[in-house]
Amino acid sequence: MRLLTPTLLLVLAACAPEHPVFGGLTVSVTEKQFSVKLKDVALLESATTVAPVATRVGKARYDMQYGSWKITDNPPTWNEGQRFAWDSVTAAAAKGTWKDSSGANVVSLSVAEAGEGSLALTYTAANPATNRLSLAFRCDAADHFLGFGAQADAVDHRGHTVALWTSEPGIGKQVTDDEYPDLWFLVGTRHASSFGLPTWTSSRGYQGVVDSDARSIFEVCSKADDVFRIEVWSNSFTLYVFEGDPAKAVSRATASVLGRPLRPPPLAFAPWNDAIFGPAEVRRVAALLRQNHVPSSALWTEDFRGGRDESTGYRLIEEWDTDRTLYPQPEALAAELSAQGFSWQAYFNTFIVDETRIAAEAKAGGHLVGSPDGGAYFVSGVTFKPTGMADLSREATREWVKGYLRRALDVGFTGWMADYGEWLPHDAVLASGEDPLQAHNRYAREWAKLNWEVLAERAGDGTQRLFFSRAGWLGSNAVTPVVWAGDQRTSFQRDDGFFTVLPLGINLGLAGVSLYAHDIAGYQSGTNPTSTKELFFRWTSLGALTPVMRTHHGIDARKNWRLDSDAETLAHYTRWARFHIQLFPYLDGLSAEAEATGVPLVRALAMVAPGEPRAWTVSDEYVLGPSLLVAPVVDEGAVSRSVYVPAGAWVSWDGSQQVTGPTEVTVSAPMGELPLFVKKGACIPRLPARVETLLPAQPPTVDLDDVKNERVLFVAAGGAGEFTERDGARCVVTTGEGTTFRENGVELAACVGAQRGCVDRSGPNPVARLQDGAALEFPGGTVTLTGGARTIDVEVLLPR
Repeated sequence: MRLLTPTLLLVLAACAPEHPVFGGLTVSVTEKQFSVKLKDVALLESATTVAPVATRVGKARYDMQYGSWKITDNPPTWNEGQRFAWDSVTAAAAKGTWKDSSGANVVSLSVAEAGEGSLALTYTAANPATNRLSLAFRCDAADHFLGFGAQADAVDHRGHTVALWTSEPGIGKQVTDDEYPDLWFLVGTRHASSFGLPTWTSSRGYQGVVDSDARSIFEVCSKADDVFRIEVWSNSFTLYVFEGDPAKAVSRATASVLGRPLRPPPLAFAPWNDAIFGPAEVRRVAALLRQNHVPSSALWTEDFRGGRDESTGYRLIEEWDTDRTLYPQPEALAAELSAQGFSWQAYFNTFIVDETRIAAEAKAGGHLVGSPDGGAYFVSGVTFKPTGMADLSREATREWVKGYLRRALDVGFTGWMADYGEWLPHDAVLASGEDPLQAHNRYAREWAKLNWEVLAERAGDGTQRLFFSRAGWLGSNAVTPVVWAGDQRTSFQRDDGFFTVLPLGINLGLAGVSLYAHDIAGYQSGTNPTSTKELFFRWTSLGALTPVMRTHHGIDARKNWRLDSDAETLAHYTRWARFHIQLFPYLDGLSAEAEATGVPLVRALAMVAPGEPRAWTVSDEYVLGPSLLVAPVVDEGAVSRSVYVPAGAWVSWDGSQQVTGPTEVTVSAPMGELPLFVKKGACIPRLPARVETLLPAQPPTVDLDDVKNERVLFVAAGGAGEFTERDGARCVVTTGEGTTFRENGVELAACVGAQRGCVDRSGPNPVARLQDGAALEFPGGTVTLTGGARTIDVEVLLPR
């Protein structure tokens, strides 16, 4: 073999393209500048005031109490990479190196295509001792950065320093950046999160994902207003860039590292209600719901394992089995609830409290996370007693935990809350031998995966099952059916109350988390009042317009406002629960879209109006699917609010207000109402109002099978649109010149009794009861229906 001479190598290097293209994206490099471009638009470009890359060796101190962390690092002294050159460029990959001022290698870069419009940039420090890697990109005045997982403070994080390390969110929040308050183990830092994610959506037209399990810090134009800096506590990581507007970018990101959501069973889209304190109370709640025809498909009983009243509220017994003293015949109760169309759901976490039966069993089986001092790792837990965790890195322990979940299924439970997942100590000793600093964030995903594996064992037996979690990490989408917002205050307080469930859900949606829920009326009341009637009213209406609607008794279960606290509240809850369950075909169709594309049900305004700067900064509104603009009242005592309406023609659900966006309007909203706009031309498929559960039930309860071939289509006249249900049934709305209601060209007369092929004008909007469900002409438009043999009513919202 003839060797290449040094001179020829230099010539070949000089001929290598400086601007290679991968996945349609150009990586443009000069000696001191680096950028990723789509044509002439820079998605990422090096900052001009700081070095583009830097490394250092950090030595952090980790203090942990009650699942919260105070993390302090040694003062930074960075080794900066100042000059870049390609080492090799081929059609498949490019490799280059940043050197410091002395010419020594600092960081190597490997670039490869990750799919069309997608790029994988892998950064590796030259010094193997390096454990801090920093990138600095330019931040312009018009840049916005949304996402970062379950963030409660805002949707646009420009001006924030977002530190990501899975933790308890805290009770309350610091309203400044992540300085630690005196009571850091109780009060959350601004970005403390159970489901923080190193991913963001940029108004430049891309989604970024840092694929690393290490702690990461994002200075989002915060330390310097022209620098977006990423710091990862690792020697190497991959930065993915997914080009596109927010919808296209999240589709690409979820097809890759973020993962696509699971298909939920129908029960996910019916209201869920809590019922605790023993079988008599569970039966009372079930009877209350069914006798008053309040839609519900789940009762979840978190004290199935036992509970007791303490000074801090009603607390669960920390065993993992059914408490057969409090629930003496659980199998019979499960069968009874199933016959009424209820999924009975339980509660699990990975805590192992010392001096319990389960702790003795865990110690004997070697199932506890280890301590660096030897033996099991115990911390002060939620019960203020020494508490350990199951070592999920050990297969025998996973099987041991699964055994208890399987027992719950054998009893008759069909799902549960899979709580926590944030507490793995930074210095834990794991059976796998892996670095706990890398395993910490992954633990939440592994906990969800274990639950998913147990339910998957019984898939196909005809029973609807699911669990829901609050903690997660990269890849959790693929193993977590439902994510809920965590433990908000039972108050309107902005730091951790009602308002926060909006940015939490919107930010999670930007990472492809599709089935989102929250505790109606909140949970925490240790440092704030218990829930009020007004709070319950406002939270209920928002819950009805969230993918999963679920009540919670809260930590002060005997004092919080409940759905049956008075007759007016029961009527209010019933109305909105019915609204929610009727949306099943719409929500289920959107869920099918999410599974196929990654586009979530709860959509940031920037996802539907990416060209509008104001849409990138709204934190208290979202669009549910393509057609419903949801803008809840989140301030105590308010009876109206300002609503930003994106581009297009919109009309309020009741038809009283027509708006052409982009604009802001003031909307009246008494306590029982929620500002809700529908896009003109929208077709919203709904179930008939009499449905009570989406699970099989014995008569007289009306279940999904009773109404599955019936639809009430809500059509907003004045525009064009379409919607496709999961089974392919499609509704297309167009504008037209007609002035009457005609089915297949035949004018429809007024309805008499239960006849079809007529128009019922008895309600607020005319309802055409179609005879054959094919086509309808209405004043100003038409509806064409294909697929699905169904009995169709079309409710038309005409301009007032």
